[in-house]
Amino acid sequence: MSLRENLLDICNSNFLPDYSVLMDLSSACVNLLENEDSSYRPRERTQKKLSGGLLNFCKESKNLPVIVIPDIHARFYFLMHILDFKIEVDCKKMSVLQALEKNLIYVICVGDLFHSEVRAYSRWKKAYAAFKDGNPTSEPMCEEMIENLKTVQIVMKLKLAFPENFHCLKGNHENILNEEGRGNHSFYKMALEGEMFYSFMREKYDDALIYMWSCFEHSLPLCAVFPNLVVSHAEPAFVLNKTKIINFRDNPEVVLALTWTANGKAQVGSVSKSIKNLVGKDCAKVVWLAGHRPVVQRYALRQRGKFIQIHNPNMENIAFVRPFQKFNPETDILSVLKEE
Repeated sequence: MSLRENLLDICNSNFLPDYSVLMDLSSACVNLLENEDSSYRPRERTQKKLSGGLLNFCKESKNLPVIVIPDIHARFYFLMHILDFKIEVDCKKMSVLQALEKNLIYVICVGDLFHSEVRAYSRWKKAYAAFKDGNPTSEPMCEEMIENLKTVQIVMKLKLAFPENFHCLKGNHENILNEEGRGNHSFYKMALEGEMFYSFMREKYDDALIYMWSCFEHSLPLCAVFPNLVVSHAEPAFVLNKTKIINFRDNPEVVLALTWTANGKAQVGSVSKSIKNLVGKDCAKVVWLAGHRPVVQRYALRQRGKFIQIHNPNMENIAFVRPFQKFNPETDILSVLKEE
């Protein structure tokens, strides 16, 4: 069975995945993420020397295009539309999945794999009512979790299949423990999503899988850097440098700064100064792409245009960043939906 066929099987399933499937996938991903190739993911300066929080592709000579995927929020179908989307790479037309198989492209997800949010508002309300009545695994919550678990399986399988070319950054929704600390805040928006997610996983699976999943979340990188591009989940709250991002496990304020920053709460100049620290002085063409806060149209500009938000939950858009070119949000944000 091909990878695409396997992913389609996941998409078409209407059942919760088996425990062993999730545990095996999570364990394999944790092992990979904690020990990635240090040529592009430098290791922390700790005794364990685990892979750090920075993906640095500035020194590599491949000069490949980059696709940036905004917040996913359980939209497993969005991922499949992206994989089937045709792009021009190396003077040839091919799907994103084919480009990944040929190592001709980088794909960076900005995180927030979980919680369907506004698109399933009524479902969250029904699930919340059942949760308050003592039922954490109601039918609405099962429907929600099936979508979440489909999404994470697809992301994990893509990471394992294309470890150097497919990456997922940590978002603020990557917090299965619903914890306060280590750069996380407990989460609630439509309902008590964080608590409900955790309770469901305890009821349907067990603490061992929850722990392994938390290890997966805490091993995700925070930031990806290319010669003309920086990517994170959220706008950097303050000026950052390579050392602090690499050693993110010892700097929870850095995790918070790259996953939770609200509009208007970042320091003025945090983006341009951080770009200079991460890319170098020759950074006139560099832009910083992120999601986190929804935009009304296709994008929103902040920090004098150096920071570009691309997450519109009502659209299925990606950013296509070509090497050596400055990203233009007017022409380089593409819809992956097939035209009727």
